[in-house]
Amino acid sequence: MKAALLLLTANLFLTIAGIFLFREVRVNKLKYSDLPSLIVFGILFLTVSALFLVEIKIDPLISSRFGLDFTRKIYEFEGDIVAAFQTIRNPVLDYYFVFVYMVGFPFLLYFTPILYMVSKDVKSFKFAVVSYAIAIAISLPFLLLFPVHDTWWSSQNYEWYEGRPISFRLEEIWPSVVTIFFSFTTLNNCFPSLHSCLSAIMAYTAWIRDYRRYKYVALLFAVSIPIATLYLGIHWLTDVVAGEAIALITILLAMKITGVKWK
Repeated sequence: MKAALLLLTANLFLTIAGIFLFREVRVNKLKYSDLPSLIVFGILFLTVSALFLVEIKIDPLISSRFGLDFTRKIYEFEGDIVAAFQTIRNPVLDYYFVFVYMVGFPFLLYFTPILYMVSKDVKSFKFAVVSYAIAIAISLPFLLLFPVHDTWWSSQNYEWYEGRPISFRLEEIWPSVVTIFFSFTTLNNCFPSLHSCLSAIMAYTAWIRDYRRYKYVALLFAVSIPIATLYLGIHWLTDVVAGEAIALITILLAMKITGVKWK
């Protein structure tokens, strides 16, 4: 309960501070014709988020029904790359990567569309929401039908795993947050890395739409979050690369759909 309250408070604080620091009024006044678009795309964003939460609930049922598991294939492909990341350990990095993973990611994901709304930038808002929807649509089939287990769990539970042990550093650094963590994922929801994919997408939108100050913050988070997933022992490098590839494909599709061009 304390961890949930702390996360909520941190994101609320960052959202309020972010509005004051990064807001850019792109038009003086919204048109009445813009309101339906804001409502429709706002509902779309919430619907896609809800759809992902449904996937979390049905994922164990799909896994038990089909018995699929591609973790060994991923491990055989990339070997001990994640274990190599975990040879680096520093208290400052511990807290930084837990912060960007548990606070920075939800902030980047939900604040970015909010920033576009308060900036009266309907085009950027549509761009971010459409990108988010496309990314989830591409990723969901993989999450359901291409299950890959977390690196830390794999190293501790598979007999075929012969590499160096990988620790679940998120649990070591902040044990009380693990329950919240597993409210939004499952042990085999690794491929692709949505943390990497969605953070990259939001950073892309900020750069493409040229949000002068926010784009640098978004870039910092978008670079740090994938590294955090490896450092904390959650994702495989293959998951991260797949997530980044989906992000790029998504942005190109969303630019065509929404008519957004690089500013």
